[in-house]
Amino acid sequence: MEENAQVKVSAIIVAAGASRRMGFDKLSYRLPGGKTVLETSVAAFAAHPQVDELILVAGGNLPACQAIAAACPKPCTVVGGGATRADSVCSGLRAAKGQLVAIHDAARPFVSEQVITDALAEAEAMGAAAPAVAVKDTIKIANDGAVVQTPDRAALFAVQTPQCFCRNLYWKALEAVQGEKVHLVTDDCSLFELAGLPVHLTQGDYANLKITTKEDLPAAAQNKGENTMRIGHGYDVHRLVEGRKLIMGGVTIPYEKGLLGHSDADVLLHAVSDALLGAAALGDIGKHFPDTDPRYEGADSLMLLREVGRLLDETGYTVGNIDATVLCQAPKLAPHIPAMRQNIANALGLALDDVSVKATTEEHLGFTGEGLGIAAHAVALIEKK
Repeated sequence: MEENAQVKVSAIIVAAGASRRMGFDKLSYRLPGGKTVLETSVAAFAAHPQVDELILVAGGNLPACQAIAAACPKPCTVVGGGATRADSVCSGLRAAKGQLVAIHDAARPFVSEQVITDALAEAEAMGAAAPAVAVKDTIKIANDGAVVQTPDRAALFAVQTPQCFCRNLYWKALEAVQGEKVHLVTDDCSLFELAGLPVHLTQGDYANLKITTKEDLPAAAQNKGENTMRIGHGYDVHRLVEGRKLIMGGVTIPYEKGLLGHSDADVLLHAVSDALLGAAALGDIGKHFPDTDPRYEGADSLMLLREVGRLLDETGYTVGNIDATVLCQAPKLAPHIPAMRQNIANALGLALDDVSVKATTEEHLGFTGEGLGIAAHAVALIEKK
């Protein structure tokens, strides 16, 4: 490479596989963010500052690849794949213009910018590089089910992609590996090894998972190993008094008493709001809508719940589902529960099936059982976007 010259980089995204072990097209699987596996992989390289162009190697998913290429913010060429992965890579290489090529399995959608950067830098300096992580498990070599050897785990690494190379050197490696040797090529690095050319390993990422089977699709795998779910609990209670409307879940319920409070005293919605705020560690409704603020005197708690939903959205959370229980001796709430569920779902933009509201008495025990007040518990599940 010429010193100080800007090295052109072509990212070759290999997406021509048949997903036989998965049983369906894994590259079209939608991840929690809404993008497919293939879209996510392409986006990682399109966003990388060193990548100048993308080559998308397609199989039976040609229309999807063409649509993704058309929407790509960088030049993106679609080429047809071959009968084997090696044939597909060669197809991509023929279309590539960069001095460096980064060959990446489309089924690794969680590759980070740092992993790409490190592999490219090492390939530019040494000719060939690949990210890798140390093997965590003890590995056994077996013959017919019997252990033959236990290799030293300290010397074992799981190699990932992108595997990065000087393009001209890759062609030389292909020329050097002919005949029966071709069948020994398991990945791009092994091609260089068989050609007698060195390959250097860079730091990979355990989150850079390859989606191969259905077991690779749990939420943790889809979200780069992070636990993105959070659970919150809410509780509220209000005294029953004469001269107030009884409002629960945004529904006005005919009764001789109502709940006492600064706002409309909707005990159910207050518990739901607290559960959501608690899950996101945002405090409680008293913090956000204090009873010392005249703006919230007689406030509609559905409006307050919508504001809680907006706060969660701004903080980067979506609501998964809600389960609430109202403790009430009288009146009977069962006829009003469908409307309560619908009001909560509408306020938070949820499907009706994502909202559960139940009501129970306490067999005349305690302040709720004596008809002195009504209480509510709520549990909410939220998830990072």
